[in-house]
Amino acid sequence: MATTPISGADGVTSASGDEAAFDKAIENAQGGEMTPELEEMMIEGAVTIGGQMIIMPRANDILNEAMSDE
Repeated sequence: MATTPISGADGVTSASGDEAAFDKAIENAQGGEMTPELEEMMIEGAVTIGGQMIIMPRANDILNEAMSDE
């Protein structure tokens, strides 16, 4: 969606340059395939997040239960 710049020609150049960069980024994202490096990074990230959100809270619960029995 195009908008009219508020002040002068500087806004027109900047807005059109930003829009072109954004459009190019969208084209790259839609046309690009997942590389093995990117896939590996995403898997590692998912494992890390899973560990932080699922495993660690449960491990803390187990630790707290073990410490409360003593």
